[in-house]
Amino acid sequence: MNPAQDNLIIAQHIGQAMDRLGIPRSKQTRTLAEMLELSFAQAHRKMKGQSNWTIVELHTLSNALSEPVTSLIDPRQTPARAPHTALFDIGSRLVPCLAWIGDEIAPDDAPEFVAVRAANVWQIHPADQAPTGRQHAVEQVEIRPRHHRLDKPAVAVVDDDGGMLKTADMICLYLNDHGFDAQPYYDAASFRHAIRHIAFDAFVLDWQLDTETAEAAISEIRLSGNAQAPILLLTGQLEAGHADESDIANVMTSFDVSVLEKPARMPLLMAALNKKLVRP
Repeated sequence: MNPAQDNLIIAQHIGQAMDRLGIPRSKQTRTLAEMLELSFAQAHRKMKGQSNWTIVELHTLSNALSEPVTSLIDPRQTPARAPHTALFDIGSRLVPCLAWIGDEIAPDDAPEFVAVRAANVWQIHPADQAPTGRQHAVEQVEIRPRHHRLDKPAVAVVDDDGGMLKTADMICLYLNDHGFDAQPYYDAASFRHAIRHIAFDAFVLDWQLDTETAEAAISEIRLSGNAQAPILLLTGQLEAGHADESDIANVMTSFDVSVLEKPARMPLLMAALNKKLVRP
């Protein structure tokens, strides 16, 4: 046994467990310090494998990270590959997940699920329903029930774009990887129902929602208990002549709405949200 090596292996397993919970690498040391009531310097040494782990600490982390103690200490449980943030096709929608993705599958392979890379995002599909293209083996998929986090801004993303890659899913995947708690909605009716029961901190809406515009939904937001919440309006219909500029200008003036062109550029969208929410 090599204590220094064991300490590092445990630290790596703890980091991987935090990855699975969506905790950014840049915040993992601080998170560990808070979980174990350590100073930042003490937690830093732990994560570098430079300090021993106690049984009490491992049990505390096991409970906090929802991981068996054995998965934190057993070297044989080190994953051969790091997980990727992905979208799992469950038929009616794409659900955010973590996926352990293997090599490209051979013609004679018959896997249950395959991973396909599209628009720089991994998607997991049943093999018999996957789109054409290069397909990779799926070693493991992990879906955890999402709960609204009080420490993360809750954002409703409303867009009815169809197809394999839904705009709402793509935006939520990006925002959730960058410190937000974003929830997709694919039609005006389900969104209106949601805002009667969920307090969102901000909204991202497509201008054209099926046969109606977003004006009625925006009006309902401004009449709700969270009337000052930032609203970002997405539109890709102007150049095609399917959206009336005067209608959009009126909404911008009447309801204090910001407009971004589609396809949404994720860093700009996130920067706009951070600015409206006064986040660093």
